[in-house]
Formats: sequence, C-alpha cells, structure tokens
Amino acid sequence: MRRYFVVFIFAVVFISSVFSFVFGQQEPMLTVTLHSETSVAKYISAEAQYVDVARITLTVSGGDVYLNGIYVDADVSGGLSNFTNIYIYDTEGSSLLGYYPNQSENPNLVQFSNVIIGNGKSKTYLVKASLASSAAGNVRVGFSGFTYPTQAQPALSGIPIYGNTMTLPGTVVTPIPTPSLTPTPLTSPEPLAEVGNPTSLGFTSLSALNLREGDTISAPGSNDPDIYIPNEHGYKRLFLNPVIFGFYGHLGGFSAVKNTSSSTRDTLVTSGLFRNCETDDQKVYGVETTGEDTGVLHWVNTSGEQAVADDADFFKKVFCINSNEFNWYQKGSDYTSVNQVPAYTR
Repeated sequence: MRRYFVVFIFAVVFISSVFSFVFGQQEPMLTVTLHSETSVAKYISAEAQYVDVARITLTVSGGDVYLNGIYVDADVSGGLSNFTNIYIYDTEGSSLLGYYPNQSENPNLVQFSNVIIGNGKSKTYLVKASLASSAAGNVRVGFSGFTYPTQAQPALSGIPIYGNTMTLPGTVVTPIPTPSLTPTPLTSPEPLAEVGNPTSLGFTSLSALNLREGDTISAPGSNDPDIYIPNEHGYKRLFLNPVIFGFYGHLGGFSAVKNTSSSTRDTLVTSGLFRNCETDDQKVYGVETTGEDTGVLHWVNTSGEQAVADDADFFKKVFCINSNEFNWYQKGSDYTSVNQVPAYTR
C-alpha cells in the first residue's frame, strides 16, 4: 500500500511541475512608446521633404520578437493622403527600412526583411515624411500594428501610437494672373539647364560651387526638391526615389544632403547615363523615367566612337551605379543612338 501511495505522490508532484512550467511561461510583450527625442508639435511648410515626424521605440520582454512589417497610419481618417511618402529608418545604422506607399495590396504596410528584437532589448525607428501639395489640417503619424514572420505573436502595448501634431499649410491656391497685352518673351533659361552643357551655364568647378565629389545636394523649397550627386565635369545624376538612395549608405543618408540654391543645382546638368561599375560592365545605359519614382534602363547600343561623335561629353556624363540599383530597374529595348536618351525634367 505504501508503494502505491509513493507513486501517487510522485504523480501529483510531476503533474504539478508540468502545470507550473506551462502556466509559468508568458508570451512576449511588445511595448511601443514615443522616444524622448521625437519631434515636437510644429508647423510644416508646403511641400516639405523628409521631415522628422516621430521617433518610436519598440521594447520587448518575456522572449524574443520577430518582425517583418509595420503598419503606418494617421490619427485622422484619410490623414495619410497628406503625404507623398512616409519613410521608416532604423536609427542604429540610419538605414532605410521601407516606405509608404508600397505597391502591395495594402499600401499602409511597410514590409522589410526579418528583424529580431531580443528579450529585454529595444529598437528605435525614425519616421520621416514628405508632404503632398494638397496637405491641410492637423495630423499625427505613427504605427498602428505589425506583421510577424512566425505564428508566434507577442502581446501589444501602446498601439496605435502617433508622433506629435503637425500643422499642415493647407491647399495653396495660386492666383491666376490677369492676362497681359504685352507678349511674354520666350527666353527662359531653365530648359537649357537640361539640354546645355555645364560650361555654357557658368560651371567652372565644384569648388567654385562650394561642393566636392561625393556630395549629395538638394534645393529644398524649389520646384525640384530631388536629391542629386555631381561629378567633376559639372554633370549631376538623379536619385530617382528613396529606395535607390538607400543603396548608397556610404553617402551618409538624408542627414548628409547639402542644401543648395536652385541656381547652383541648375548650373549642374542632369545626366541619365549609367554604368554598373560594381561588376565593371562596360555597357552604358540610359534611364527613361516612367513615373514619379519609377524608371527603365536602356542599353545605349552604339560604339564609343559614334557616341562621342554624337555627344562630345558622352563619357563625362556616365555615372557609376552599383548592382543593387542596376537590378532594381526594369530593362527596356536598346537605344541605338545617344540622341535617344531622354533629358530628365521634373
């Protein structure tokens, strides 16, 4: 009888231990908070680009958490329509995690490669935004949820979360000028910035423009806030979108972009000729922009002698790109002449 009693006690202890182990386990907790350095409430000027709007910290307890997507949202219905893009950066390396809107069925979802936040660890993301010309009202931007690469999902605290209030400028109505009887002379020099050569536009050297090779530049507040990089010959290349710019982390990211005047920018002629120098591919490609953030590469299938005959500055206009950018573009049919490469205009 004593033997059965001992076995019974052992079974009770064993089952109790199992229950204690199972119920002692807790699912991971993902706590979301605004970082102390998040942007304060402020007025955002019309068509502002890459404005810091929030810093959001994710803190994990109770186990590791795996993420592969963040839902961006605004605190008012339709609030995201005030922005052409919203960007999310990992503050640890200033690397671009992704941006809104994407091309998936859910444009609010910013997807990325798997990120692991270890138990007891935190990760802070910087949120930047570029305004649409129709932006109006007061709005806050932040995160409303996450996606996970595994079935195990953490409990959430602090979601949804938004940065501080941004006061937007409202729709700017440009007054229609009264028609003048005096003909307007068609002598605007602006188109020449794209079809002329740097010397004819006054370019002498980068140092004369307070620039050097490797600088990235932009003219905020102008009709063209895009980011470019110049070369020593007075030509500049466009970064078509933030994804492509993110392929060149060695340039220092958006914080390293130099603000220039539109006249300085226009002294540098935009070139659309690229070569994949990472693979030492000798083929030169011309880029055709097919949308605000999209483009197609076309091999300029002509001899070097003919290319120079068609354009004496042809090889001065060729910019090196890496394989990430080269592979990002779709490829179109060959160009058979340098003259087929379209000039970039915004």
